[in-house]
Amino acid sequence: MHTIEQGEADETTHRVGEMTTATRAPREDGDDELDSADSYWIDAVQRAMRPAPAVLDEYTIATTARSARGISGDLSDVTVDSQRGYATVTVGDVMGKGLASGVLAANLLGSLEVFRQEPPGEAVDAAETATRDHFERASAFATLFHARLRFRDGRIEFVDAGHGLTAHAHTTGAVERIPSADFPIGLQPGGIPRLPRILHLAPGELLLIVTDGLFELPDASMHTLTQLAIELRTATHLQLALTAFLEAAGPDLDDDTTLTAIRRHP
Repeated sequence: MHTIEQGEADETTHRVGEMTTATRAPREDGDDELDSADSYWIDAVQRAMRPAPAVLDEYTIATTARSARGISGDLSDVTVDSQRGYATVTVGDVMGKGLASGVLAANLLGSLEVFRQEPPGEAVDAAETATRDHFERASAFATLFHARLRFRDGRIEFVDAGHGLTAHAHTTGAVERIPSADFPIGLQPGGIPRLPRILHLAPGELLLIVTDGLFELPDASMHTLTQLAIELRTATHLQLALTAFLEAAGPDLDDDTTLTAIRRHP
């Protein structure tokens, strides 16, 4: 586990709280070729699709992820723009598992990276246009939560493209699940723009975004999402709590699983 120190930051991303990330892909027993020849590029792709560590003053952003088949069809990213005073947060899930899904996820994430300075609605529209042919040829789609967090007031502008797996934990103890308002990437009718929405993260509150692999865990349900958001809101160390939760699922997962939490300090 690592956080960027002052000297490691570049000119636009620097010490502005704590953002940490953890990821792990299971090894398949008896696959020596994967261990020796393919593990390097698989690990490289996995790293490229996970948020780089960052540090924030008023917020903690943490991500943990595990894949079911070596390479994940989930995508996640956190980009801090300290000069403009916001962070861009992305969590998504390409249908299926394995290499094909992983390639599409990398393609979508790369397109979002190109348009990351655009407002979420415009960024998602542009990224979908850029990747539409890839998804159509693969007869695939992706769900996506793409948001911009404004540091000064906790304003989060976001697009939920068929994802619907986000929970907002309030200081009162109430939890609000954020439903989707748009079709998944690859299924939105052409010419119909995405619908950006707004929520506010008050001091002491937490936003949890997950992929549907969460519901493949033993005994998991929608209550698992909301209860986890409640527990993470007051966890002593957000990253450790996220990682411990996913590790408790055991060594093998039935589906790629990604958890990203944004907590505003009280």
